[in-house]
Amino acid sequence: MSESQRELHDIVKNANGWIWWDGKKIGNDGAQAVAEALKVNTTVTHLDVRENQIGDVGARAIAETLKVNKTVVEVALSWNQISDAGARAIAETFKVNTNLRWLILYHNQIGDAGAQAIAEALKVNTNLILLYLSVNRIGDIGALALAEALKVNKTLTDLTLENNCIGQVGIQALGEARKVNGILTKLDIQDQINPLAFSLLPRLATSEDWQSVFHLLTGRHEKENQPALLPALPAEVAELVMHEAEYLQGVQHIHQAWARNNQIAFLKLTMPRSSNGNSIRVKAIQVLREQSEAKSGRFDLIVRDELGAVRYKWAAEAPVVGSNIQLVTISPTDHPVIRQMREGWEVEVELGQYYSFVRLASLSVGYIERQD
Repeated sequence: MSESQRELHDIVKNANGWIWWDGKKIGNDGAQAVAEALKVNTTVTHLDVRENQIGDVGARAIAETLKVNKTVVEVALSWNQISDAGARAIAETFKVNTNLRWLILYHNQIGDAGAQAIAEALKVNTNLILLYLSVNRIGDIGALALAEALKVNKTLTDLTLENNCIGQVGIQALGEARKVNGILTKLDIQDQINPLAFSLLPRLATSEDWQSVFHLLTGRHEKENQPALLPALPAEVAELVMHEAEYLQGVQHIHQAWARNNQIAFLKLTMPRSSNGNSIRVKAIQVLREQSEAKSGRFDLIVRDELGAVRYKWAAEAPVVGSNIQLVTISPTDHPVIRQMREGWEVEVELGQYYSFVRLASLSVGYIERQD
């Protein structure tokens, strides 16, 4: 455990009542330190670690602790990076946890699989009264699962699902389930986002992806009776190709969704160091916005170095994808300063004069780790 983790562990271990640790960027390591401390703390009742860059690993650690912790009644994990794997771990927890009353998971990356796991847990949970799942990536499949759970759950009174990807089928099923339920007093399902928007966001290359491409390049695992599309390459050459490819090892990402009167005017993020401690090489900057009305407009993007000096300004009309999504990608070939970006540099995008119509805005920077 690092010095900062140990300090966080000791603070939580000796805390009383509420823990407000939002916006500190503690990450998965910090979440694990919090989880370890809560195993022995018997006085904390409310845990708020929103906006901390916590992913599935950190969510899983907190979920495991809540299986044994008997005092925490409210957990806020919003504005983090929790996906289906983390949601499944949390769902397993409140199958057995008999104390948790409020669970706040809005503004994460939970999709249908995570929603299905949560739905199964709701069928047996008898203590949760508030569940916030707004601003995630739940579609009709997840909504249908939650609707079935609401038909049998007689405890939950407050469920929010705004700004997901739920279509008319899911919305109708949830509405009908609410009538059967009779207990649910609040169900927010307005302002659903075009699911195409989330499918366009960049993702990390997994080890399985890497192996698939590597095997293609080296001629291995060819389909039976199907000729190779490319001549097989020696393993050493294939590795060089993989290293130089637009194959993301890391993605720094921020997205926001419109909620009632909160309008999105700009997004900003700072480049991190790579996971191995080396510097990074930026491969692409992507800006995406989904609008409630089809409005044309430009993105204004600014790149600043670690001292705050402006190194690059860019403005252009973004092409429309689908009916209401604008998407633009900037690569190192578009401007040499992109090749110079490193730890501590900042990227900011202003969403233009029609920002009040924006329902979802996303800024992503994909990078690979330098080997020099």
